[in-house]
Amino acid sequence: MSGPRRAGVAAAALVLGTVLALLLGFSGPTLGPSTAGDAALAADVRGAFDGERGLEAISAARVEDGRATFAGLGETRGTPPGPDTAFELGSITKTFTAALLAEALERGEVRLDDPVSGELTELVGSDAGASTYRELATHTAGLPAFPSSSVPLVLLRLLGNDNPYGGGVAELLAVTRTTEVGGRGTYAYSNLGVALLGHALARAAGVPDWPTLVQQRLLDPLGMSRTVVAAGPDEVPADAAPPHHDNGWRAPFWSGEAFAPAGSSTTTTASDLARFAGALLDGTAPGASATDPVADIPGGRIGLLWHVREVDGRTITWHNGGTGGTRTILALDRERGRAVVLLQSSARDLDTTGLRLAAAEPGAPPLAVDGPGLDWAGTASWGVLGLLLVATAVGRWRRSDRWALPDGAASAAAGLLVLLAHGPWLVVPVAVWGGLALATLALGVLAARSTRTGAPLTGRRAALTASGTVLVLALALWSL
Repeated sequence: MSGPRRAGVAAAALVLGTVLALLLGFSGPTLGPSTAGDAALAADVRGAFDGERGLEAISAARVEDGRATFAGLGETRGTPPGPDTAFELGSITKTFTAALLAEALERGEVRLDDPVSGELTELVGSDAGASTYRELATHTAGLPAFPSSSVPLVLLRLLGNDNPYGGGVAELLAVTRTTEVGGRGTYAYSNLGVALLGHALARAAGVPDWPTLVQQRLLDPLGMSRTVVAAGPDEVPADAAPPHHDNGWRAPFWSGEAFAPAGSSTTTTASDLARFAGALLDGTAPGASATDPVADIPGGRIGLLWHVREVDGRTITWHNGGTGGTRTILALDRERGRAVVLLQSSARDLDTTGLRLAAAEPGAPPLAVDGPGLDWAGTASWGVLGLLLVATAVGRWRRSDRWALPDGAASAAAGLLVLLAHGPWLVVPVAVWGGLALATLALGVLAARSTRTGAPLTGRRAALTASGTVLVLALALWSL
């Protein structure tokens, strides 16, 4: 078949496949019409999003005048989420660590300008160990997000749709000793830094670990009985809202001890987080002074791990959170005594929605501003890899040897699987993948007609080709 005719067949298959995928309902998460709880809050939350693609289920709370209202939108496990539905919390957990730091300062257990190696003696003599509590609490210690030597393992876990934050405290401290510090004094958000901060606070308090410390000094005093720090996957609440990737597939729950103070392992509910927010607003929360700004950073100010910025003329103190398939935000208007909590079981960004809900005038809905966000750098790298593998398949199908068809099929399958798992499905309908898959299949069928009588590969070339085919397929399956 000629090149133009082959291209025409592929284009027709692309269109047909996309249409079929749409008819079959092949799409990513979309917020359904189900609603529970306070109707006004539900309407404000739904109206604040520019479209509902990429949203799975949302549990919302608003604290105002000392009273909390709750709403659930969409569905998780077949029903709208309620105030006591557990979600992964992500980095809002850092505000728990912030409260513990402020409490430790009040108790005289630590001082802001002490190095953490005073408690984390494994880090004595290392660059990381010289970091002070102040630097760690303002993200100015110059530490990376992960210990340098752990980056390859983290990437492999992310590639394999696995929890990137597993591991114990001893292992974390061992690899942190050799981690390079750069840009000390400059703001650079660091999960590693907050993890070290939390573990140092636990030792200063004389308790076994950070989960024990946060339970004793924050969760129990505030009655946050549904908040759990999971050391392993078996400790994640069985009824927690499952997290989801952009393509609608379930993401793994995160857990682990090493990065627990930074937010790798916490599940909570809108009810518990509203308790925390209310206590922060009235000043009764342990360590509430952590919300007071202590330094300037790009785009605003920072307290002890709390970010502060101007939104629609209001000063909002806030923190967001994210895991493999959950997004969260807690935003406070301290002057007005108002707070907003959003917990969401997919990877779509909701920062602007939460900030504007907190800043909106009473009775006035926020502007609809939050469209689907996208990690363009990460998505582009995965997209290029997927398309490159598909293009490689087409090239291999032009060979005349008998291995061309299975070799090309392996590359095509790998490329399509990588695209399905990591494509830009918040801004592009997942159904487009169906069209690409059918177009690739059509080209494969055409190629099959010309490779039935091709010459066989022999010797070293056959072994290398077969090994490459297996490796490509293994890579794709690992990425799911």
